[in-house]
Amino acid sequence: MSRFLPSQQIRADDGLVLGSLAMTMGGVLLGAILRAPHAFGVTALLVIALLIGGWALTGSRRLAWLLPFGFVAGVLELWADWIHVEHFGSLVYTDYFGFRLLASPSYMAVGWWLTVVQFGYVALRLADRWRPWQAVATVTFLGMTIPPWYEEFAAPARAWHYTTAGPAVSNTPLWVILTYGGCTFSIATAALLLYRGGRWPHALAGGFFTGAGITLSGIIWFALLG
Repeated sequence: MSRFLPSQQIRADDGLVLGSLAMTMGGVLLGAILRAPHAFGVTALLVIALLIGGWALTGSRRLAWLLPFGFVAGVLELWADWIHVEHFGSLVYTDYFGFRLLASPSYMAVGWWLTVVQFGYVALRLADRWRPWQAVATVTFLGMTIPPWYEEFAAPARAWHYTTAGPAVSNTPLWVILTYGGCTFSIATAALLLYRGGRWPHALAGGFFTGAGITLSGIIWFALLG
């Protein structure tokens, strides 16, 4: 895929996405240190603004495709949240950043939007050099090691917590960690199968596929370990 993009474009995109990941981690860490749940919402808005602004400045074809892909998946993730909050009672939000969307804080769809863009980009980038299955496996592993830190910081920040009594790693239930693996597996698989620069129907289809994967992963792992 990289042969269709100038090397300077790839370097710019790499820096933008890596910077957005660092900003995301820094924002949620600050929220935990300050016990300020609003830091999660502010971070989500700043990071998505960075990604959209970066796309506008660079004209990146990958980001142009990943942004609608991630938007659809982020909106659909609200349904997954609703299931855990209202049906299973496994997830409790303690701050809504002003208002609720279904059962989620107002920024949650944005938070998942940027997460899908970030990990979808990483999948495409790894596939420039590795076999597709290696890229998917790596992104799945990263999904079980990076986003769970957001969960870890959410409890001290008083943003949300879990009520389940199954096995956990510190503040984060094991079923949540494995759910992230399923989520990022869906993101990477959809990105690699459907990415066609400039073809928006493919991006929207990938978003629906990913949203379904996020929901099913949460239900399956909660049923097994929650």
